[in-house]
Amino acid sequence: MREKFLLLFLLLIAFLVLYSNFLKSLQSMPKIEVDKKENVSEFPIAEIPTEGFIQANISIDAVLVDRAQVSLRAGCYLLQATTDAFVANAIQKGLEGKLDFRPTVYDVVVDAFRNLGIKVLALKILEMRENTFIGQLIIQQKDKVLLLDIRPSDGSAIAIRAKAPIYINETLAKEVGRYVC
Repeated sequence: MREKFLLLFLLLIAFLVLYSNFLKSLQSMPKIEVDKKENVSEFPIAEIPTEGFIQANISIDAVLVDRAQVSLRAGCYLLQATTDAFVANAIQKGLEGKLDFRPTVYDVVVDAFRNLGIKVLALKILEMRENTFIGQLIIQQKDKVLLLDIRPSDGSAIAIRAKAPIYINETLAKEVGRYVC
């Protein structure tokens, strides 16, 4: 019994010495300044074509265990879709401006974009294939504009956090949406 106590005591001392050395090494490391301010770009914001598109507002209608009902209101058209409950909750938190103590992947993406000087210009919902909406997230870094294929629900969660508009193809809205005016 006495030998086990002595061994445990020696292990504790070794741990404390190692931990003390670790803390000293951290103190001697150079400090890295992190700039959380909005990156100011010397390049103008790109104009994106919106002809044939209607700006849309998104809302969450119902969240079930693993699925959720999402509505897009584009002018006089209401479109409804089903998405993952996780994504719907992320969209809802974005709409409410809430940030949990553990950020979602969408919070991290928008924060990374901001720190890299990438501006989210818009989300466009282009078409429907096999009962699935197809979208593009439009981003700009300096003088480069990229169109990224993305699920509209994921794109919405990002666009909302970046305060970027969401557009839907007007023909698609008329074909799939319900006229509500």
